[in-house]
Amino acid sequence: MPTLSSQILPAFRLTRLSLVFGAVADAWFVIVFTRGDAIYNHVPSYSIPLAVDLALAAILTIGLFAFAGTLNDLLDLRHDSTFRPDRPLPSGRIRSSQAVVIAVGSLLAAIAAMIPFGSAALVFGVLAATGILFYDAMGKYLPALGVLIAGLIHGAHMMIPNPELAFSGPVWLIFSHVVMIGVVVHMVERKRPRPTGTSIGLTVLGWIVCSVLILGLPAQGSLEGGFIPADLDLDTLIWPAAAVVLFTAIARRKLAGQPGPIGAEKLRRYGAMWHAVYASAWFAGLGRWSEAGVFFGLAILGLLAMTILREISVDDPGLVGYRA
Repeated sequence: MPTLSSQILPAFRLTRLSLVFGAVADAWFVIVFTRGDAIYNHVPSYSIPLAVDLALAAILTIGLFAFAGTLNDLLDLRHDSTFRPDRPLPSGRIRSSQAVVIAVGSLLAAIAAMIPFGSAALVFGVLAATGILFYDAMGKYLPALGVLIAGLIHGAHMMIPNPELAFSGPVWLIFSHVVMIGVVVHMVERKRPRPTGTSIGLTVLGWIVCSVLILGLPAQGSLEGGFIPADLDLDTLIWPAAAVVLFTAIARRKLAGQPGPIGAEKLRRYGAMWHAVYASAWFAGLGRWSEAGVFFGLAILGLLAMTILREISVDDPGLVGYRA
């Protein structure tokens, strides 16, 4: 008779939930920031009880994440049967019909959790889900475009709790962070097609265009918050800048010690945890030290949780538990 762990752990591996913490931290950051600025007092996430706010954000994030991971494996079933027979679907630990139920159920749960945030939140949710569908079906085979789509998915996801968010700096930072990790992982794992001068140029051009849109459009909205809130001075941007520098140093060290798939997996794991560090850095820049401390603590707990989930959800320690 199959044990509970033999049924649950393949689902964790299928849905890649060992890396979901970073995306949850993004949504929680937007909620906490929104609730601390009275200019957003008309936004649903401002008045919803905090515990409900955070729970809804976690559900919609986990739902989108599980939908993305499961859909990826369903579309890659033939490929994985040959090159990754250890994956939950080709190994038979999860049937294709069960995976379809997980994918559809996860997406429906995510949509249901978006409803209390308003109709505009649903628009961003649909954009995120559409981006996931495009990425899994086509984008991941076009690295120059795929890394940008992945970054935009994270950006759209961050806008769900507050579709009117004018402080777009954190959204841009997460977008850029995801894009850069995607580029480095593609190179470290030596995935095909190999980067060329043209593809790199297109990625840089796409990043510039997306950056202008992310940073420029919210500041043109009706709110008075603009790109920089009133309580954030330009010189305090040193906090998120320092977080970027620190992550770069850690990433270089991790990749130098274990290049290849294992190093790439560590980069993904630390990269996911670093979303909470960025949130802590932004709150430090705002002078909201209690929130900064909470998110820094969440980053540490997130790293521990992701490490544990990764270890218990991979049968062979030499195998990478996540593949985008």
